[in-house]
Amino acid sequence: VFSDLATSLWRHSVQSAVAARQLVRREECPIDPEDAFLAGLVHDLGASYMLYRAAHYPELRARPDTVRHLILQWHESIGGSLLHALGFAEDVVNAIADHDQLRTSPPKGLRNLNDVVYVANALAGAHFEWSALGVPAPTLVDLGLEEHYGEMRPAISAEAQTLLTALT
Repeated sequence: VFSDLATSLWRHSVQSAVAARQLVRREECPIDPEDAFLAGLVHDLGASYMLYRAAHYPELRARPDTVRHLILQWHESIGGSLLHALGFAEDVVNAIADHDQLRTSPPKGLRNLNDVVYVANALAGAHFEWSALGVPAPTLVDLGLEEHYGEMRPAISAEAQTLLTALT
C-alpha cells in the first residue's frame, strides 16, 4: 500500500542529494560536496523508516492517510534520532532536524549544511513532505528561492534521473 509513496520518497531523496551537491559547488560553500550529497540523501530517512514500520501493521496499512500525516509530523525527529544512533556527524543530524520547517525569509547565501539541505529539499520539490496536508507544496517562488536557485532545476533533474537509471 505504501509502494508509490516509498518510490516517490526515494526519487525525492536522490534529487535532494544531487541538488545539495550542486548547490555547494555553485555557491563555493566551505562544505564538502559529498557531505552535502549524503545529507541530502538521508534527510528523509525518518520517513523511510516510518513507512517500513507502518507496513508491518495491518491497521496502519488500512489507513495510509494517517501514516502520511504521522510521517509529516515526526519524520524529522525520528530521522535525527536514527542518524545520531548510527553515528552520523552532528552537522548532518542537525541539517535534517528542520528541513521542512518553512522559514520566514530565504537564507542569505548558504552558510551551513542546514541551509544547503533546506534549499536542496525545496529544489527537489518537497512534494512528499506536503502531500499529507492536502495542499500544494510551496514553490520556490513561495519560499523566496526562485530568483537565485530556480535555474538549477533542469540540471538537478537530469543528473538525478541519470543516477536513478544507473541504480535500477
